[in-house]
Amino acid sequence: MQIELHQLELRYSALRAAAPVRQRKLLAQLCEVGQQVPVVVVAAATTGRYVLIDGYARVAVLRKLGHDTVEATVWSMAEAEALIARFHLEGRARSTLEDAWLLEHLSEDEGLSLDELARRLCRTKSWVSRRLGLRKVLTAEMRAKVASGQIPPQAAMKYLLPLARANGEHARQLVAALGGHRLSVRQMGRLYAAYRAADGVGRERLCSTPLLFLQMDAQTERAAQGQATGVERLVTDLGGIAGLCERARRRACAEISIEEYALARERLGAAQAAARGSFAMLEQEIALRLDHDRPGAAHSDLRLERQGPGDTRDRSGTGTLAEHGPADSAERPSGGATEDERRPDGAARGSGA
Repeated sequence: MQIELHQLELRYSALRAAAPVRQRKLLAQLCEVGQQVPVVVVAAATTGRYVLIDGYARVAVLRKLGHDTVEATVWSMAEAEALIARFHLEGRARSTLEDAWLLEHLSEDEGLSLDELARRLCRTKSWVSRRLGLRKVLTAEMRAKVASGQIPPQAAMKYLLPLARANGEHARQLVAALGGHRLSVRQMGRLYAAYRAADGVGRERLCSTPLLFLQMDAQTERAAQGQATGVERLVTDLGGIAGLCERARRRACAEISIEEYALARERLGAAQAAARGSFAMLEQEIALRLDHDRPGAAHSDLRLERQGPGDTRDRSGTGTLAEHGPADSAERPSGGATEDERRPDGAARGSGA
């Protein structure tokens, strides 16, 4: 059914972390083909109002595009039941922090006990307890930056959370010093690694000026890349390819719905084939050179291809033009050896013989 946007109550927007990349893709998709998947709502207490359960990104994009209505499916159940059903049915992977936000709402606002949460979500009590504990570690400012996408959820789980557990004040200082800067997972990892390696003074300086550290770290890395050998740069490139593959895998699992896959099947297939072909050429090039340099291996045509068909400098038994010039060859008869060479005694024929 069609619901006007002003009829929606967006009371659960805080249960999801922002995904700017996914929203840009969704914007392009809605511009191209329109809304294909309805949002999920339940009836609110006020007549004519609906509580949005799933589809916050779609609603935000439709508002940006100037739409007044949204295609929706109405579930005939309570809000808590709808949230639990969405937990079991949604296709995209959630971050651990998003699980924690949902559990906190169900525990504090809906009054579900630890045992009931574990049973209703088909998880263990330990799983529920660990995620509820995250809310006690991260401050409201940290959670807000994660929810807005300024700190990626993966970076918060891998680096910010351990830092907050080790020293909550340092974590608070670092997050506050970021201001409006948006971090990548790699940048947060560099900050965390530097924090662990530093002494007390260094940690204080790092947490108070993280952006300065990132700037200096990037300059040092660029300088090191300029001094690296070809092999080192190639190894770095291969490591970058591995990182890109891992990032693409996470994106394929977490940022793209089944409906988006269906709409972009041909584009994804073409991009995958291009990536596979490029990497196959790289593997072939590396394997060719490794085999060429292997002791006892037959030499390939790499060097001869560079020299061209007329270059015989590397051929055994050949000499310079001064040693075997065209004049020697022209004086020999077409039959091969000279008459002197055919004489058994090898003596030269005299003029009076």
